[in-house]
Amino acid sequence: MLLDQGPTPLYHQLRGILEEKIRSQEIKEKERFPSEAELGRQFNVSRITVRQALAELQRAGLVYCERGKGTFVTEGAGLKRPVLKGSIEDLIAAAQGTTMKVLSYGEIATPHEICDNPRMARSGRVFQLEMIRLIAQGPQGYSVVYFPHALGKTISREEFREDTEVIALVEEKLAIKAHHADQTIGVETADELLSEHLAISPETPLLTIRRDYYTNKGSLMFVGITHFRPDRFKYEIELTRTRS
Repeated sequence: MLLDQGPTPLYHQLRGILEEKIRSQEIKEKERFPSEAELGRQFNVSRITVRQALAELQRAGLVYCERGKGTFVTEGAGLKRPVLKGSIEDLIAAAQGTTMKVLSYGEIATPHEICDNPRMARSGRVFQLEMIRLIAQGPQGYSVVYFPHALGKTISREEFREDTEVIALVEEKLAIKAHHADQTIGVETADELLSEHLAISPETPLLTIRRDYYTNKGSLMFVGITHFRPDRFKYEIELTRTRS
């Protein structure tokens, strides 16, 4: 089976095909996935493309890897999950009315929490921006933004002002617009670091949102992870019926 050579990245197309096989239970729960080589031959793509697609599925919780055994479908992955969509412009608008307080910016070893993105894992080094998002009432969220090494070294700490919008800054540096972002939403509890920065008690539940931003050619721009105070951040979605 050949993938479309159009503007949609091959790994993104492959991820969609494999996800549909999981959702339809063509590949069943706990069943072993075909190997990278087998998938590469089946879809006429490189092993790098296959790894990127599998990493996307793993980040979505649809598959898991066992060292020396392979990739398997996660139990419950066949259950239908809603897909919620928005726009990059919505994200920029949502940040209006907030200010940014930079805590640190510098080069670090790629942390484990973003190694599921092959583009970050390959270099071994990234630039990390640590900041607090503020509203009138006080701290709203604690964010850590990771930039690929080649991009991060072109940005200075002084470029992050209280009104800087990270998306706009990166678009200016790369001279290209963000095309899409993969978003995951979860719940965590505050540790000592988060409780200090967000002025809350330890173990307070937090809404955690991660976004991986890409260009229209599938190149990673940056990864942002924010832990929000639920009393100061609401995630609202309007749902409409698509069928009469």
